[in-house]
Amino acid sequence: MADPKVQSETSEAPVSKRRGKFVLSALVLLMVLGAVWGKTAWVNFCQWQAEKKLSDRQTDRALEWITRAYQADAQNPRTLLIQSRVHRRNSQIEAAVADLTRLHQLTGTTDDLQREQWLVEAQVGDLQNLERNLADMLIDPRGRAADICETYVNSCMLNYRFNDAKRMLEVWQADFPQDPLPHYYRGRILEHQGGWDQAVAEFETALNLDSEHIPSAYNLARVKLAQNQVEAALKNYRICTNLQPDHAAALVGTAVCLRMQQDVETARQKLEQARQLPDAQVVKDFRSVGDPVYVARSAILLEQGQLELAAGNYDQAVTHLKEALQRNPKDRKARLALANALRGQGKLDAAQEQLKIVEETQEAIKRLDECFDQLQLDLNNADLRAEIGAIFLKYISEDQGVVWLKNALYYDPENQLAKQTLSEYYEKQQIPPDQSSIQ
Repeated sequence: MADPKVQSETSEAPVSKRRGKFVLSALVLLMVLGAVWGKTAWVNFCQWQAEKKLSDRQTDRALEWITRAYQADAQNPRTLLIQSRVHRRNSQIEAAVADLTRLHQLTGTTDDLQREQWLVEAQVGDLQNLERNLADMLIDPRGRAADICETYVNSCMLNYRFNDAKRMLEVWQADFPQDPLPHYYRGRILEHQGGWDQAVAEFETALNLDSEHIPSAYNLARVKLAQNQVEAALKNYRICTNLQPDHAAALVGTAVCLRMQQDVETARQKLEQARQLPDAQVVKDFRSVGDPVYVARSAILLEQGQLELAAGNYDQAVTHLKEALQRNPKDRKARLALANALRGQGKLDAAQEQLKIVEETQEAIKRLDECFDQLQLDLNNADLRAEIGAIFLKYISEDQGVVWLKNALYYDPENQLAKQTLSEYYEKQQIPPDQSSIQ
């Protein structure tokens, strides 16, 4: 007979092996589930942080968080939707469209996707869908009422529909009385319409609500400078640089004030500081305070040229101003300053050539102002919008020109001037028309 102890040991061996396999399998399953649950929790946390930062208008921080979520799971529909919102708020329209395209591939057409698409369209001036659905979106804003209001106001301003923008600002301000943005946007509209004292009051109100609102401080400084209140302008530009020492637009504004105070050396230092910044940051800083991209491209070099021209350093002025015109050939201020610098060098014929271009541009801008005045009396006039677009395209900014020409086609899809001008532009740029729907 076998030893009972041996028999017991041999009979327990298979049981122990089975138990060991079960424990190992359970551990593996728990690790897999833990990884999945951990990944899901991380993505959800990143999404929450991104939406919170977006609500606080910290778009850079929002982009950092949603990028983390995307890196963890590039197929998550909610991540793509939030990422599109962040890109739109950063004026990265092509990236926003790409996000929505990928989202549509995953989910098809959804209510949230459509809403975001309408906001993207409005961001570039196409108000048709947003306006048609605006009431429903504001009745059920889903926590984004201020974003909807801001996008609508921006689009109205692009379309020169200032009265519609002002009406929305009243609604926005009533619902969010502590938000500085309604006052900021009203100030910009009033500044554009020449109501400088009223604009000052609005910018100051915005700063009373949020003393760290850089766009309000910057635009207040610009109005003060236009009113020749140099010290007051400098004070407000310094509010901006105290909050963000490397703010490109504020550094240039500070340099302008210092030039007017004849503090040439300090002005040079500010401009050199701005020159060290990456081009992407320069554009971003100017856009964040309401200045268009075409201004940002040449602003630093233009002021460097103006500074050296005022100091009588004509050779240096010519160098800076020619580079400014390489970056933005349509910058009439740079061209006029270049003409004066060339005259200072004794190159009268070259100066006269530049002045001829300036005079032609100024005549076009005179007509542009007339078109804007007429447009206020007939906002649906596609012919005026097409003419504005054609002038922008040739003399001021191609990007702005394209926006206005497409805007004319929104009001009249068969407008011949808009269609022909866009067709010629796309042919010159070698851009297929079906790939130019959003620029």
